[in-house]
Amino acid sequence: MPNVPDAETSDAGRLIARVLGWAAIVAVLGAGVVVQVIRPLAPDLGAVPDPTRWFPPRLLDHIAAYRGPLRVAGVMAQVIDVAVPLAVAATPAGRRFVRRIIATVGPARPVRAAVAVVIVVVTLTGLVQLPLGFWAHRHAVAFGLSTQSVAGWMGDWAIARGVELLVVTVLALMGWAILRRWPRRWYLIAAPAGVVLVALAVLLSPLLIEPLLYDLRPLPPGETRRELQAVLAADGRSQAPLLVADASRRTTAQNAYVSGLWGTRRVVLYDTLLERPPEQVAQVLAHELAHERNRDLARGVLAGAAGWVVLCGVLAVWLRWAAAGGRSSAPDDPHGAGALIAVIAVVVTLATPVTAWSSRRAEAAADLGALELTADPATFCAMQRGLVERNLSDPAPPTWQRLWSWSHPPAASRLALAEHWSAGAIDGCRRADLTDPGQTG
Repeated sequence: MPNVPDAETSDAGRLIARVLGWAAIVAVLGAGVVVQVIRPLAPDLGAVPDPTRWFPPRLLDHIAAYRGPLRVAGVMAQVIDVAVPLAVAATPAGRRFVRRIIATVGPARPVRAAVAVVIVVVTLTGLVQLPLGFWAHRHAVAFGLSTQSVAGWMGDWAIARGVELLVVTVLALMGWAILRRWPRRWYLIAAPAGVVLVALAVLLSPLLIEPLLYDLRPLPPGETRRELQAVLAADGRSQAPLLVADASRRTTAQNAYVSGLWGTRRVVLYDTLLERPPEQVAQVLAHELAHERNRDLARGVLAGAAGWVVLCGVLAVWLRWAAAGGRSSAPDDPHGAGALIAVIAVVVTLATPVTAWSSRRAEAAADLGALELTADPATFCAMQRGLVERNLSDPAPPTWQRLWSWSHPPAASRLALAEHWSAGAIDGCRRADLTDPGQTG
């Protein structure tokens, strides 16, 4: 009898932990949905307008010559993302490959064996994609958008793969450790942990990842700085520092972004962007400041955490189905690692249109915020047209590509938004002769 109270206490503790776990899961999912539903939005202007309203046919043909082959390469890369893990998980040769990895590491070390399988599959996927990436680099060089040597590009590829493998290794170690400790209720711990993991990734990226890619320095004094300070003063909210990235050692493309959370937040401008007139750079800053005002990074963290919860739910269903069908002896069986990677690859790929849709809404709202902050749609339009010319961006991509993976509204839609905002009375939004595309970049 003395053991009964202890058993009852233990059962009560497990029940409380289970209730708290499910409450956290529901809270994360709910927050991820709410921040996407209740958020600043730009008006939906319908179908993408005809880009010839703003761009000459010669430039559009030049963009099509650059972007068309990249479109095919992008589809092939996504197919490889799914095909390699599926081949490992679903073919006899792939399963023999997994058994060989486990035998090499040692079946008595299931966590290490599972992590080894994950690392090998991710590495193999990257190697299969390598020729596509190299071709895309040479294609960009041919069109004047890349300034990198082959050695420089390979160095960046190695850094990117190294970071990817480090992250994958940490997540796999944590995942299989949790599976071994709590094989029946692992998702009650792993799913809510997604909030912390996603937030840490965004928080630490400016400190750990960006320095591997760029040398960052404060924006130097001059006319551009004065223009940007005027926009900052008009905004009156942002405390994020303005930094310049040495992107020109890789590309001639012009861009900017906001990164970090709380004390690590910053606005980063490509040094190539500073070649534009100061008032156009100010428009880009106004767009980034709108992202800050709309709390898009924080919203992204919550949405990403909700996505993590959904992924954990799918994996939990898969593991139970695999166990019921005799495909694995336990949730942490390393022989199932290849199948888990395949499931993750399929889920992430199927989620691509959802994440792209969310991103397009955020970017359109930031465009509207920039127009409201600067009240200068003519310069906004000149900036958009200039970026299309410089970056060879497709101003009106095919509908399937836009809906599947386009993270920003097409330039034609952004120009139409400016026209709509200004009631269509903006000369700067009208088509004008641009630089000969043969001279671009």
